[in-house]
Amino acid sequence: MSVHHQKLFREGWFTDLCYYFSGYFIGHGTTKLLIVFVLMSQGAIPILSRFVGQQPLVLQVTAAIFIGDLSFYFVHRLLHTVPWLWRFHAIHHSSTNMDWLATVRVHPFEQILTKSCQMIPLYWLGFSTEALAIYAVFSSAIAFFIHTNIGIKFPILKWIIATPEFHHWHHDRYPQLKTQNLAVQLPIIDYIFGTWYMPDQNLPKQYGTELNIKTNYFKHLIYPFTPFLPKEETHGSSRSHIDP
Repeated sequence: MSVHHQKLFREGWFTDLCYYFSGYFIGHGTTKLLIVFVLMSQGAIPILSRFVGQQPLVLQVTAAIFIGDLSFYFVHRLLHTVPWLWRFHAIHHSSTNMDWLATVRVHPFEQILTKSCQMIPLYWLGFSTEALAIYAVFSSAIAFFIHTNIGIKFPILKWIIATPEFHHWHHDRYPQLKTQNLAVQLPIIDYIFGTWYMPDQNLPKQYGTELNIKTNYFKHLIYPFTPFLPKEETHGSSRSHIDP
């Protein structure tokens, strides 16, 4: 096993700490809004809800993981291929260090979008409260796991669930493919859709995007909207964007 040596307080740690605390409240608030939305739309689909609710808990959890990650896969692909959506997602990819704290660097809009796409189908299908709770814990745990800065290989496990080796190649600074390793829980989904990528090297040599690594939390929040902001006049000249 290998670990990337980096400073305890590496560059951008305070920005990620802001994301950590804001994301906690946004995540809980989004979950409550989703519940209200489902209730207002008359909840789960009756026939499917009865069928799903009769299944053993382990089968419900397995199905929830697959459906949730499949939904995430498609919205994640849009985040990479639709230029305006990429401006939101580029923030998550802006960290030049991969560790557990990099997990939380997600713009609030993206967090709400992805969580909605994952959870709404599960609510509509009528998965039990217990299955949804287990799925939520699993999703959170694996999100932190795949961003950790360990270089260990998992010869068998990497085909079953996402691992740091698998997800680090998604964060490659210069990826061979524009969209690779888009699933965050089940690599088989990438294999099915032709976006699975796992070279012989342990991990990429460089991470990050076009965003300045010193960018703070509040500049991140407005970064996706900068092309639509009025030009700022500076010493007789204009700037068409805010330096991220």
